[in-house]
Amino acid sequence: MNASALRVAIAGASGIGRHHGKWHHQAGASVVGFLGRDEQSCAATAAGLRATFPFTGRAYWDLGRLLAVEQPQVVDICVPNELHFSCARQALEAGCHILCEKPLVWQAGSGFAQLLDQARLLVALARKHHLQLGICTQYAASLPHYRCLYEAVRGPLGEISSFFAEMESVSRGRQRDARTMWIDMGPHPLSLLLSWFPDGAIDPASLRVEFAGSQARAEFDFVADGRCCQSQILIRDRQEGSPVRRFGVNGLVVDCLGRTDAAGVYRAVLRQGETEVVGDDFMQLLIAQFDQAAGQGSPPLVDGATGVRNLELQLEILQEAERR
Repeated sequence: MNASALRVAIAGASGIGRHHGKWHHQAGASVVGFLGRDEQSCAATAAGLRATFPFTGRAYWDLGRLLAVEQPQVVDICVPNELHFSCARQALEAGCHILCEKPLVWQAGSGFAQLLDQARLLVALARKHHLQLGICTQYAASLPHYRCLYEAVRGPLGEISSFFAEMESVSRGRQRDARTMWIDMGPHPLSLLLSWFPDGAIDPASLRVEFAGSQARAEFDFVADGRCCQSQILIRDRQEGSPVRRFGVNGLVVDCLGRTDAAGVYRAVLRQGETEVVGDDFMQLLIAQFDQAAGQGSPPLVDGATGVRNLELQLEILQEAERR
């Protein structure tokens, strides 16, 4: 283990956290440990990590002990949504930079105002202790690839007047309802809108929302600096097959795909018709940039304040759905 490498701990490493660990390792960080539920589950998780990358860290099922013994500089939070706030708060108070899966906070039964207060508290704690707080809405990393493809097909991207995103998740036997899907997947398209319009807001008079079955639909005008972007977002669950992930502006919609290259490296692909742009995996890019931010003080790709704005928009749309 490189003594000078950034020390990273993964909170929740049996699912997507296993891949987070791999990407931190590929970025040059040392994954010194992970947090699991209990001793038995940690044994299986450790084996999964070792099969994914050269993991030599230790397992913990108590966050306080992990923080005290390993003294990580970064805690990457991949635990269930309901644990995001408590884990992030404890790690920030211990002096750790935080990379958190989306949404930044969530707790079933909590009021929307309480959730936003929790999210803002995490941002305030990070600022107080001069720590980085980043959010895993990795599609923000796709925008340079998208711009490149747009210019190849249409020429320079000018003013954006419309936005469309359609994103699916495959549950395979545990079909989730529209509300659950919106909580899980809604941050991704909203992060794209906020990347193009950081100060944008939903025009309440334009908001049309339909949550039915396993599909969430939202249509609205997104307004920023006197400009209006007509926006449509579709989120749905499906039982089998490959999930559809596509987005675009001004009517140029691209499919978000992935494939392994000749060297066995998974690559992200944006495709529109016969035109493709191939690059590094979007989450890999986000994690590499976050580790650089933690080590050098540069801003992460998606910071905590943007995570709060994302949550505000997500809750605004969810509140409209619950009125109906």
